[in-house]
Amino acid sequence: MSNTCTNKDTPALGEAMPPSALQRVEDVIVGLLGLLAVLVCLYNVILRNTSSSHAITASDEIQVYLIIWAVFLSLGVITAQGRHIKADIVLNYLSPGLKHKAFLFTYVLGLLFSMLMSYLGVQITMEAYEFGDVSSTSLRFPLWIYTAALPVGMSLMSLRYLLLLFRCLRTPASQERQS
Repeated sequence: MSNTCTNKDTPALGEAMPPSALQRVEDVIVGLLGLLAVLVCLYNVILRNTSSSHAITASDEIQVYLIIWAVFLSLGVITAQGRHIKADIVLNYLSPGLKHKAFLFTYVLGLLFSMLMSYLGVQITMEAYEFGDVSSTSLRFPLWIYTAALPVGMSLMSLRYLLLLFRCLRTPASQERQS
């Protein structure tokens, strides 16, 4: 199925596009965070079975923080690749003009939502920082670092929705690529 807001020289949103420099950086960071979470888990499992006194007591907390950051950092890439859940069955029956308008509406709505979540995430992060909130475990990790994943991830998502919106506005429905 060809998504709208593309022209003959641009791959449809669901199709493979050459990764941008930003996407490559995001991919590397997300991969490293995931790998680090697995290594922390593996290290702790080995130590629990060989020398439990040297096991990391807060390893579960560390893994959660690493995975949360990886998930939120991947939001931009998922948005850019059009891999969010969408009602393809409905879009398949729309005319190119209506499909174009549906994507414009979706991108504007996605941009507004992600910008709102970025703003609210900054508020939550600033509050955690100002109050000096720390985790209740022995790690006593500053929670503002943990909550900062929300505004950072949503800002990346906002950027990608903005780029998709510009791409869609530059391509009139009459120039849509048909599959």
